[in-house]
Formats: sequence, C-alpha cells, structure tokens
Amino acid sequence: MKKRLECIAAKIPNGIGMVDVGTDHGYLPVALAQRGYGGNLFASDIGEGPLQTAREHAESAGVTEKLRFLCCDGLELCPPDAVDCIVIAGMGGDTISGILDRAEWCMDRRYTLILQPMTRAEVLRYWLIYNEFEIVDEDLVEDGGILYSVLTARFGGVTRLTEAELYTGSFAQLAKHPLYPRLWAIQRKRFQKVYDALKRSGAGDEDGRLALSELICRQLEERKPNDQGI
Repeated sequence: MKKRLECIAAKIPNGIGMVDVGTDHGYLPVALAQRGYGGNLFASDIGEGPLQTAREHAESAGVTEKLRFLCCDGLELCPPDAVDCIVIAGMGGDTISGILDRAEWCMDRRYTLILQPMTRAEVLRYWLIYNEFEIVDEDLVEDGGILYSVLTARFGGVTRLTEAELYTGSFAQLAKHPLYPRLWAIQRKRFQKVYDALKRSGAGDEDGRLALSELICRQLEERKPNDQGI
C-alpha cells in the first residue's frame, strides 16, 4: 500500500466503523480488514467501475464479507450510525469540501474526519474553519516524490490559521516535522514568484493579490524553519 494510504491507515481509530469515500481500488478498507479492524468497513465510490475493482481486490484478499460497497456520490448512502470515522483522500480540496457540505450529519464531534487533499488544500482548510471544525492534527507524507498533507478534523472547536498557514497547515503542528522545511520552501518559492510577477506587471493591485502575496511571503519568513533543504 502506498505511503500516503499507510499514513491515513495509522490514524484510523478501531471504532464503530469507517467509510472510505472515493475508494477506487479499495486498498485502504481491504488493508484494514486484513489487519483486524473490528468495526464496519464501507467502500464508497461514485463509479461502478472502480467499485467493481474494489470488490475484486477484496475477493482476492479474502475479505469480501467484511466490506460493504456503496455506489454513490460522496457520503450519500453511508449510514451515519454505522461509522465514526470518515476518510476522504485522493481528491481536490474543493471536491472534499463539497462532499462534506452535502452531508450535514458529519457535523458532529463523534466523527473523526481524515482528509488528504491532492490539490487546493487551502480551500479545504478554509472550509473546515468556516464551518466550525477543529483541525486537531496535520501530518505530511512523501509518496513518489510528492508531498501530501493529511488532516484530522472534528466538528466543534476553534482553529485559527494565518493566511500562509492556509497553504502550509498549522505551524504549531508541523514545525518539528522533518518534511516541513521542504513544504515551507515550496510555498515560499510559489508566493515569491506570484509577488514578483505582479510587481513587474505594474498593473496596480485592485484585486488585492499583490498585497496578499506579500503578506503570505512575510508570514512564511516569520515561520522560517532552521533547515530549508529540499
């Protein structure tokens, strides 16, 4: 199983049940079943094709009877009382936000949300904060040369992030992470490039992008790690 999925698996509590939204090949729920997870295991996907692949994977692993397969959009068919952990991984942060937004039942502190955005993590962090979710943990994992953020969140709580932390994750949670210097360098280069391009254009700052990129660069400098090696 890929490193990013192993990172997610390590965070899943052995509770009432888990749903893996966008399960694709079903690697995560199949691995949990093989490792003795005691709760309900749901593999959900919007496409029947990927879900059939997940069924075949479960059958070859000998754990078909331990999984339930849901062909639906997001959490549409997931029974709220049968799970206490929701995993949504491998999608854009905007897509993950939309799935959660359509499932108001997950806005309950009994659910642990483990979220791994492939892109636009800042959109997901903003959505969580705006909708009163607490981001209780941020982790980083490198897989295939790419850095991924893994967020653990629960409804009911306060998370405060600076503009820069919407892109990097909480400095307090990640400052000592061995991959944080690399993430910091990527985002610092990204926003310095944006700032320089806007500055050279001389087009003014009616939309506020110049000021925002300057602010984020400054905030990142204030959170500069000791080791900036990539």
